[in-house]
Amino acid sequence: MTDLPPVPTTLLPRGRTPRESSPTPDWLTDNKFLNGPFAPWSEEQEAYDLEVVGQLPADLAGALFRTSSNPRFEPRNTDRYHWWEGDGMVAAVYVRDGKAAFRTRWVNTDSMKVEVEQGEAVYSGFVNGGTAGRLPAGAPPAKNVANTNVGIFDDHLIVYYEGGLPHAMHPETLQTQGQYDFHGGVDVLCTAHFKIDPATGDMLFFAATGPVVTWYRADVRTGKVIDSHVLEIGVPVLMHDFAVSENYAVFFVTPAQFRLDLIVQSRPGVVWDESATPHGVQIVLMDRRTHEVTWHDLGGQFANTHFYNAFELGDEVIIDGHRIERLGNPVERLQTPLSSHEWFPPALPYRWRVDVKTGRAREERVSGLAGEFPKINDAFVGRQHRYGYFVTTRSLESQTMTDGLAKHDYLLDSTTVVDGPDGLTNPSEPVFVPRENAQGEDDGYVLTLWWNRATNLSEMLVHDAADLRRTPLARVKLPSRVPFGFHGSWAEADVLDKAIAAQHDAT
Repeated sequence: MTDLPPVPTTLLPRGRTPRESSPTPDWLTDNKFLNGPFAPWSEEQEAYDLEVVGQLPADLAGALFRTSSNPRFEPRNTDRYHWWEGDGMVAAVYVRDGKAAFRTRWVNTDSMKVEVEQGEAVYSGFVNGGTAGRLPAGAPPAKNVANTNVGIFDDHLIVYYEGGLPHAMHPETLQTQGQYDFHGGVDVLCTAHFKIDPATGDMLFFAATGPVVTWYRADVRTGKVIDSHVLEIGVPVLMHDFAVSENYAVFFVTPAQFRLDLIVQSRPGVVWDESATPHGVQIVLMDRRTHEVTWHDLGGQFANTHFYNAFELGDEVIIDGHRIERLGNPVERLQTPLSSHEWFPPALPYRWRVDVKTGRAREERVSGLAGEFPKINDAFVGRQHRYGYFVTTRSLESQTMTDGLAKHDYLLDSTTVVDGPDGLTNPSEPVFVPRENAQGEDDGYVLTLWWNRATNLSEMLVHDAADLRRTPLARVKLPSRVPFGFHGSWAEADVLDKAIAAQHDAT
């Protein structure tokens, strides 16, 4: 191995040799969420000076952090196991000076410690239900899987899960440091989908607990909550994502529900119930300046999945995202919940408009190209964006979920799609990284993780965002498979180094 410059990141080899790849656990099941790119990976790993096909850009310096949904023990009911329930394992790809290093670590939550001590899964699934094991005395009553999103804030690497408090990790070693509550500002849980205000650097986020949504803003300098407001929405909506414009926070009220009363009975807790929204879908706007809340009827019964962004144009708030015709187990068939192959109908890109003067809301479909995990250049959060990036779900293949990388140009109303080179497939949510001294909105790189069927391992691909082509600028060969997960983020080298230094100073 070649030693790299002495910088405070895991690019330093430190004399270790990567372990041989471990096999996937032998759990005999045809559940899609336990096979192929979803299949669990049984051990933590680290490796240095990774093989790179092509060339990593010289100005790409920092770390890509991603969560994976990776059950550590065989689920108690493999037929009812759902992708959302896998244990959180964070994967980090550290990049600097054209070289890359890799590390994975479990998020060592209190509920995971219980299962490790027991040597088996103890907690029941919460999506499709199941059979809970016997909880030992003092064990948390519910499992915090810490698997949904990850990013640096307040000089910690914070991992989010919407059923409990986030957890803090060391940004270099990935050692779990315990629950993180924004210095006492959040008491029960918060969303995994935070937004960073480009004007201030503050974190914007919310908590959805039953029919109550609490809005939060945390100061970038102190990590403390400096603004909050409670909204009563009347329905226990499965509210996973939201959007922000310059002056508004945007929430959707849909038939998709998260039912804690059913979960404690080990029954399916993610429920589709159109009777709960008799007026159809509604958009709720909260004025970030005054906390004034307004409701806007869209009609129809659907669920939003993820948003690109929201921005204001004249009297309108414009929201871009993807919508799906159903999300959750139909309320009338909770005894026979959906199988893993039935769970996700295709999601399509839509644009919603709310006239804040008249109160009228309307929608239009952007294209018929199915896809998920929409993202933008985060410097444009709350501002008008031209480009959106997402992964396609065109084929609905039995083994994979995603099958291509796409870029949509809202000005030209055109979409570019590229497949993976050499058969790579099932790309992760794209992450945009601006080029050094970027001159335009798409002047940068798109980073994704892909599954290599031939090796059964993962690769990180770096594409030129302004010139999206099938052959990427670089393919970084990872020493393990990162089980297909949900979200992640990029930390620039200065942000990463500052966080590592702060951790060092605190010890």
